[in-house]
Amino acid sequence: MDMGHTHGNDSTTTTASCPMIMVLHGGHCERILWRGWVASTVTEFGLACVAWFVIAFLYEALKFGRQQLHKHAAQKAAESMALEVEARRAAHPPGCTHAPTPLPEIRVKTNRDHLFSMHHIIQSLLNVVQIIISYLLMLVFMNFNYWLCLSMILGLGFGYFCFGWIRQQGTGTECCT
Repeated sequence: MDMGHTHGNDSTTTTASCPMIMVLHGGHCERILWRGWVASTVTEFGLACVAWFVIAFLYEALKFGRQQLHKHAAQKAAESMALEVEARRAAHPPGCTHAPTPLPEIRVKTNRDHLFSMHHIIQSLLNVVQIIISYLLMLVFMNFNYWLCLSMILGLGFGYFCFGWIRQQGTGTECCT
């Protein structure tokens, strides 16, 4: 029983034909993601493994970058709130006997302000990029070629090695970020 499915008329194409093996396997002949990306030589396959190592590393860098952007925006908001509170205190020092002049209320951001803020728009776009990369990593992992799997695992591990120690210094927890 032949389990090498070809799902389409690949006999007329000029690219090398590599079978889709649906069990964990080795070898260097792989179709990666789409019909046009076929690694049929050892060199092509090695370059594909390096490329997926780098993509996995960049995925971890993107996760770190999104966290840093969020931390920076939170610090900026806290600093601006502290400046407003300090301005209110300076206008009405404790022990002042004269009637205080009314100060404008501290402006509270509405949901619309948060939704259309530049920070939220950038975070949303980066989240879409992160989701796309994560699904691409999953699809390549599902080739079940242990060399591709290993290159992605090593890329993710090296990315965490490079950026994880910085993440651990903060108070946030690591979960799906």
